[in-house]
Amino acid sequence: MLPERRKRPNARPIDNLNKSKEKENQSAKEKGNCSYEGKNDCGWAINQHDFGNCMAHDVEQALVLAWDKVITQPTAVFRKAVVGFNCNVDLIVPGTQLLEYLNATVDADSDRESLGSVQELSEAFAHFFARGAAAERFMDDEETFQTVIKHAEGSPKAQYHIGGNAALMAERIASAFPRTEAYLVGPIGPRSNALLHPSIKRTNSTRIVKDEVHVIMEYKQGEILAEYVAPASSRFITSHDKFSGSTVVIEMFFKAISQIKPDLVILTGVHLLEFQQKEMRLEKLRMLKRNVLQVDPKTPIHLELGSMGDAVYIKDVLERIIPHVDSLGLNEQELAFISHVAGGPYTNEYPVQAGTVHVHKVGVVEMLHWLLRTYGRDKSTGADGKRAGYRLQRIHFHCLTYHVVVSVGTDWSNLAAGLAAGARLAGRMACSITDHRGVDQSDLLEVRTAHTLLLDKHLDKKYTFEPHSPIASWMRDELVFIYTPVLVCKIPTKTVGVDDAISTTGLLYSQFYKFDSNIHW
Repeated sequence: MLPERRKRPNARPIDNLNKSKEKENQSAKEKGNCSYEGKNDCGWAINQHDFGNCMAHDVEQALVLAWDKVITQPTAVFRKAVVGFNCNVDLIVPGTQLLEYLNATVDADSDRESLGSVQELSEAFAHFFARGAAAERFMDDEETFQTVIKHAEGSPKAQYHIGGNAALMAERIASAFPRTEAYLVGPIGPRSNALLHPSIKRTNSTRIVKDEVHVIMEYKQGEILAEYVAPASSRFITSHDKFSGSTVVIEMFFKAISQIKPDLVILTGVHLLEFQQKEMRLEKLRMLKRNVLQVDPKTPIHLELGSMGDAVYIKDVLERIIPHVDSLGLNEQELAFISHVAGGPYTNEYPVQAGTVHVHKVGVVEMLHWLLRTYGRDKSTGADGKRAGYRLQRIHFHCLTYHVVVSVGTDWSNLAAGLAAGARLAGRMACSITDHRGVDQSDLLEVRTAHTLLLDKHLDKKYTFEPHSPIASWMRDELVFIYTPVLVCKIPTKTVGVDDAISTTGLLYSQFYKFDSNIHW
């Protein structure tokens, strides 16, 4: 007699999720609960007048309660996570104020792959400021960068925080997921060592005498710079790293993986290699690929992207690294740039203006579908196929107003819970809400979504916003899409690190289990 086939824990079929949503909708209507009935001229749900007899407070609260119902702990929790390989100290200052201290003039806005002067810094800052978009650019000249740091430290509003994607993601694990041990591998200096969460395990082999510093130039929505007005709150980052992308640190990262034997690997900081000489960065990408391929396939690897401006380099990352990780986290700028340089859909949408993104408008679903179908795992591909050996099965996309998770295959589960947990965190973290139970979140957070919008142009999949049931899911070509709007912080007090926290939260709520192909049922 054949044994009963095991069911994957916490797996929730799409049909069941949709049926559950229908029941919740019906139940809410019978009870007279709040439901969205209209929209304003801009298509945004902003105030109580948009909801008929329903107060805006009820909408935000209904949305959070709906997420809470979906958020369930995974049955199999990640016990050990190795995170690497960038760590630094973030020096956070008001961006427009720093430009004044530097006596910089803003005559034009212009993006470039790297910066060579204060004038180029001001032009690049203005370029992304005008679009309300986050970006990071390397400062080529060390002397100029030290001048920037000196003036930034002179600001009365200067703040020091732990920085670097790897350090921020390890920080999130340590502070919010105590059942998971976080091992951080990166260049850790005296100040960053003091700023790190005490439970983060770190190695002495990558300690440095002087911290690497990133200057975070923040700005608020509505702020004015010369002739430009910021459409959204965000930040511009400039740096002059010497160690985060070094061969020694990368080698120590993979050595830690082989010694610790984690059940989760988080790889980030790859974007910092962009600023090295082309021959050097290509050799390091080859080294990364060799080491990634040696990681046990039963241990998931998550790659968190960062801001990049070099088309040749991002295409190298796309072709050499992304197909060989199991999970990918990225935002609207990174997704649009990848599609732009690799011949994907909607190539003319880069750069994206943050804060005004609609799913159907920029074709995010089409880009995600193309990315996973082109560079993701394909079980039907034979040993000689182009995608043979590809591992990518999960992508977590996040922008200001909504998040999407897309997956293929059966290795990842509990994805709706991860998506909802990341969305719930986004606005709270941007507004620095630590104890949400004692705060009227409607004063700080708002929904920005049209009443009805087109999610998937190919399937003519439409979405109608219902606060008590905000999550939508559907399947296309064996790919599962899950979508939710996000509560946006009206006046953000924090912009840096939010993306990393969202990705980490979504990842730690997700579950990975690879069935042994040798088992026959």
